[in-house]
Amino acid sequence: MAFIVAKTDDIAPGQMAAYDIDGEPVAIANVEGRFFAFSNVCTHRACPLYDGLLEGTNLTCSCHGSQFDITTGAVVTGPASMAIKTFVVETVGDELRVQKAGELPAKAETEDELTPIKRILAKVPLFSGLSEESLEALQGFTFRRTFEPHELIVEEGRTANGLYVILSGRVEVIKGLTGSRPQLLATLEPNEPFGELALLGEWKRSASVRAMQETECLGIDRWVFLTFLEREPQIAIKMLQLLAERLAETDERLLERS
Repeated sequence: MAFIVAKTDDIAPGQMAAYDIDGEPVAIANVEGRFFAFSNVCTHRACPLYDGLLEGTNLTCSCHGSQFDITTGAVVTGPASMAIKTFVVETVGDELRVQKAGELPAKAETEDELTPIKRILAKVPLFSGLSEESLEALQGFTFRRTFEPHELIVEEGRTANGLYVILSGRVEVIKGLTGSRPQLLATLEPNEPFGELALLGEWKRSASVRAMQETECLGIDRWVFLTFLEREPQIAIKMLQLLAERLAETDERLLERS
C-alpha cells in the first residue's frame, strides 16, 4: 500500500515539506521537478531535516551541518556517520505517493516487465539460488535510477546505502579519482552488480564508480534489504561468504605490496 501524502503543486522546486507517514517522520524534496522522500530525522542528533539547506540533491542539516545525498541517503559530510533512510516516491497524476520499507510498489507491472528483473537479480551471486517466489518478492523492493555520462554513482571515501545492478550502459571503477594518479580497477557492463557490501553497514566506499555513458541501474536500499533479509535468512550466509572473499582479496593485495 502506498501513502498519498501531497499534491505535486504543494512542494515548489527547491523546497521541502515534512509529513507524518504511518507514524514515521518523512520529508519530501522537489529537485527540478523530481521528488525524493527521506527520513526527516538527522542521524547525528535527531534534528528535523526539512528546514535544512537544499543544494541540488545535497541536504545540509540546520543543527550541526551534517550533509546527506537525498537520492541515496548517504552521508556526504559529517559529523553524522550514519545514512538516512530513503523511500520510493511515485507520481500518479498530481498525487505524490510514498512507499514505506517492506511494501510492494502500488503500480502494477506486467509479467513481461517483471520477468527480466527477476532474471537480472538471479544472476547476482548474492541472490543466486533464490526461488522464483523469493526473486519476485525481492524485485518489489528495487528502484531504478539513470545516471548521465561522467556522473558519479559512488564516491570513494563516502558511505553508501545499498547495491546497484547495471541494466544498461557502462561504468568504470576508479581508485583515487581525485588524486594525482587515479587507477582504473574495472569496467562493468549490464547485469554486473557493485556495492554489495553497502548492504551490510555504514562503511566508506573503497573506490569511485562513474558512468561512462548514460547508464540505468537497478538499486536496492539497505534499509529495505534488511526487511527482506528477515524473510530470506539464508542470504546472510552468502553475505558472510562475500565478506570473507573480500577480506581474502585485501590480504592478497597487502602481501603483494610487502
